[in-house]
Amino acid sequence: MSKSETRARLEKNAQVKRIEIHQGKLFKVVRDQIYYENHHTKTFDLILHPGAVALIPVNDAGHLILVKQWRRAANQILIELPAGTLEKGEDPQVCADRELREETGFKASEITSLGGFYSAPGVFSEYLYLFLARGLSYDPLVGDDSEEIDLLELPLNQALEMVHQGKIIDAKTVAGLLWYNQWVNK
Repeated sequence: MSKSETRARLEKNAQVKRIEIHQGKLFKVVRDQIYYENHHTKTFDLILHPGAVALIPVNDAGHLILVKQWRRAANQILIELPAGTLEKGEDPQVCADRELREETGFKASEITSLGGFYSAPGVFSEYLYLFLARGLSYDPLVGDDSEEIDLLELPLNQALEMVHQGKIIDAKTVAGLLWYNQWVNK
């Protein structure tokens, strides 16, 4: 049995005492005290998140529609895929449609799931569902008041070059662009 398989077995058989540290608007911070069957204990601080969606909008010219917005945690403007947090019990595709319209003003006639990934599973439970959005037409929804977003239209090769130049540094966007590049070049 591998080390990771051994760890997974220990984790699944462990007793967990969870303490809520903070309940925020979008996430919860908890402290898990883990009691293993081998009598060892560990403490983990985790951020529990309901999940999110990220979209790769592609217009009729084949160009990507990305967003530029100020991010408090990064203390700078970032170039990103349009994205947003799932509401409790919300279907990811419904969330994807809403977020695309709120952040870009576009509605997609076709939204295709490309899969998904955990953003930072060492401490963060957020699972991001990745979607391709095509057949774009202008049909905006009023977004979050705190979001002041600019749109950026560019071809995939230019976006990938911006990743390599360190101009696109948002993890979900880097992962999404690389995933889309692989999907396009199958």
